[in-house]
Amino acid sequence: MKSVVTLALAGIIGLAATPAFGQTADQIWTGAFANGPVRENSRLLVWLDAHARFNGEGDQLNTTILRPGVGWRVSPRLDVWIGYADVTLHRPGPNGEEHRVWQQATYPVAEIGGGRLTARTRLEQRFRDGGDDTGLRLRQFVRWSRPLASPEVSIVASNETFLALNDTDWGQNAGYDQNRAFIGLGWQMTPKFRLEGGYMNQRIDGGAGPDRQNDNLVLNGFATF
Repeated sequence: MKSVVTLALAGIIGLAATPAFGQTADQIWTGAFANGPVRENSRLLVWLDAHARFNGEGDQLNTTILRPGVGWRVSPRLDVWIGYADVTLHRPGPNGEEHRVWQQATYPVAEIGGGRLTARTRLEQRFRDGGDDTGLRLRQFVRWSRPLASPEVSIVASNETFLALNDTDWGQNAGYDQNRAFIGLGWQMTPKFRLEGGYMNQRIDGGAGPDRQNDNLVLNGFATF
C-alpha cells in the first residue's frame, strides 16, 4: 500500500518541480458517476461514469467519455472491475475516437489526518482510429476526504498519475503521460448522492518540449446504490 500512495503523491510534488510550461488552457469538466451492487448484499457490482469537458468559456465541447463496467467484491476492502470506455475527441472536422478496455481495483488505504484515504489502480488498453497498435497505460489514483464543521460537507483532495507502458504508432510514448491534482469541497446531499466541485491542475507530458498545463474547474456528481 505504501508504494501505491507514494506513486500518486509524487505527482503532487512534481507539480512544483517544473515551473515552466508550454501551452496552457482553461477547461470546465463535468462528470456523473454511479456504482454499487446489483442488489442488496450482492458481490456482483456495476459501474458507470460519463463525462463532458468544455473549453474555459463553457461553449465548446471538446471531450465526451462513457465508461460502463462490472465488478466483484472480493472482500470488504477490495473490489475488482472490468469495463469499456468510449472516448470522443470533438474537433473541427472529423472527431477523434478512442476505445479502451480497462481493469481496476478499488480499495481503502488508511485513516490519515482525520480523514479517509482511498485508492484506485487502473490498467487501460487503448485503441485509436488510424492506428494499429494497442496502447497500455497505468493510472494510479488516490483520494483523501475529511468532514468539516458539518458532517455533510467535506474537504476533498485527490491525485492521479498516468504512466504509458509502451509506444504506439498513433502517438502514445512510453513513460510519464500526465498528472491530475484536485482540491475542492464535497456535499453529501443525501445518503446515496454527493456533489464535488473544485480546481484541478492537469499537467501533460510535452515530449521533447515543456509540459502542457490545463487549469480545470470540475463539478462531479456521485450516486451509490
